[in-house]
Amino acid sequence: MADALNEYSVMVQLLTRQGRPMGAVVDDLLDALGYPERGGRGILFHKMAALHRLLKPLGLALRYNPVDAVFYVDVTGPDTLPSRGILSDRLAATLLVVITLSYQEGGWVPVKRVRSLRRKTLRGLMVDLRELENMGYVEFDQSGESVRPGVRVPFEIDYESFFRQLSSEE
Repeated sequence: MADALNEYSVMVQLLTRQGRPMGAVVDDLLDALGYPERGGRGILFHKMAALHRLLKPLGLALRYNPVDAVFYVDVTGPDTLPSRGILSDRLAATLLVVITLSYQEGGWVPVKRVRSLRRKTLRGLMVDLRELENMGYVEFDQSGESVRPGVRVPFEIDYESFFRQLSSEE
């Protein structure tokens, strides 16, 4: 039992790590727990499921951030896009394009690609993207020519259910 508690404390320490990104990748967890790459993932995910069940009564949950490929501990709550009142349809549509392209391409997306899908003037698109940046929904690279989902996105959207809902509405 003491070993299990030590493993859980190591996991919680890594999963609550601050910074960008917040949390831990699977390889970090495997290394910290001393599990082998081969066969260790199954043990790790079993332990993570058990930790998730232990955290649930405390109002906490393990979540996965697919943008940065990290697991983290979060307060339980709704796993959907922010309520309709937070983002206008214009901003939500732009954010959806950024998320989708970033998800497809695995990272930074040229503003030109976002513009071609949004079919907006460059000036209009940049107004949208700057508003989203100010709210933490997107971030620009140093050149200002590429964009990706910002720090708020992975923590406010459950990608799996989001894309499942999108595909069921077709």
